[in-house]
Amino acid sequence: MKGGCLIAPDSLLLFGNIGIWLTDEGFSTYLPFMEGLPKGMDNRRVAAMVLTPEKNLYAATQTGLYLWEGELNKWYKLLLPLKDERITDLRLKDGKLVVLGRSEVYLATSTHKIPDFNQLILPAAVNDDGKIGLFRTLWVLHSGELWGIAGRVIVDIMALSLIFFALTGYVYFFFPKWIRSRKKRDQDVKKIVTVNRFAVKWHKKLGIWLVFFLLITSLTGIFLRPPLLIPIAHSRIARIPYSLLDNPNTWEDKLRAIYWNQELNHWLIATDDGLYFCDEAFQTAPQPFAEQPPVSLMGINVLEYNEQGEYLIGSFNGLFRWNPITSTIIDGITGEPSEKKTNAASPIGRHMIAGRVATASQTLVFDYNTGLLDAEIPMPEEIAGLPMPLWNLALEIHTGRIVQDLIGIGYIFIVPLFGITVILILVSGLIIYLRRR
Repeated sequence: MKGGCLIAPDSLLLFGNIGIWLTDEGFSTYLPFMEGLPKGMDNRRVAAMVLTPEKNLYAATQTGLYLWEGELNKWYKLLLPLKDERITDLRLKDGKLVVLGRSEVYLATSTHKIPDFNQLILPAAVNDDGKIGLFRTLWVLHSGELWGIAGRVIVDIMALSLIFFALTGYVYFFFPKWIRSRKKRDQDVKKIVTVNRFAVKWHKKLGIWLVFFLLITSLTGIFLRPPLLIPIAHSRIARIPYSLLDNPNTWEDKLRAIYWNQELNHWLIATDDGLYFCDEAFQTAPQPFAEQPPVSLMGINVLEYNEQGEYLIGSFNGLFRWNPITSTIIDGITGEPSEKKTNAASPIGRHMIAGRVATASQTLVFDYNTGLLDAEIPMPEEIAGLPMPLWNLALEIHTGRIVQDLIGIGYIFIVPLFGITVILILVSGLIIYLRRR
């Protein structure tokens, strides 16, 4: 659950990874509100929704910007010149729609139902050092995105190769003993010997050709999850030339949320590099706030403003009430002053805030692990039974998180242990091969 959008006194739209659901103030009924959105749960992930004064309803999704056509009772996709269709936030300013992509800002030129948009690329921040986060670099190197489609294909080949090496490694280890056992019993071994020779031959040949790429994949992977993520989380390195990271837009894939502050007359922009503010026209270089609450590397999930002049900032690092004028940061769960985190601290807080919904009578806060906090609303069967994207299941397995309920926090050691084991196997195999040569 990410948030909610009130469209009538007793009609609330809940949205997030669950898609969009219509409910009432008492959360007694739930109706799907997704007609017109692409099939597949991942395509229906919604980051933000906005209802304009003219009663035009918009949704920011993984697959673009959508407008609700009330007469047809379905969503209609609006075309924007997006390189990446994932939209991270929607806001209104002077009644006009402001759309935040992962790399650019799009300003509606009118309040029309289907407005034209001006694309803006933000200037480099005043503290921009021309470098990029080590975490981001390792992420795109591990996934292959660093080199575009070609890089992704190479990583897919590496994954298939790793499966091949695992299978042929078992053949290499077990088949000789099996062959000897069958020979002692005077049983036929021709087919087994053929399979064994094929496995040994190509295990060695492909292993030597691909060992360098497999080492890179393994090394980068173990630093993308805690605990090895912690020491590199805030490190910055030079951009790799002629790669995805070598981009004139210094905000490429960094923009996560935006808010126009009428009182302070500036835009607040949440990015992968922290919280910034800039002028109304996005012309001056964004400036970082001197003191700001911690925001997880996984991105910001809550960005709101209250009457006390405080921003409410929520991410996997927790929920915080932050006053940028007085530089006070209060834990939004406990109400206690927030302790300043060092760079060596975990990028995950005690509460992993995934979203927040405010109604006229109550405020709901959602934790990624435990679900709804401090409220007694039953989980609706309609939502509990929703499927999950296949890639999400694969990710749960890939990160070891799928066994979290069995072994607790110990699951975070699965990735580094398996990764280091793979590295040792690759290096030792290389040494054995070279010594025999």
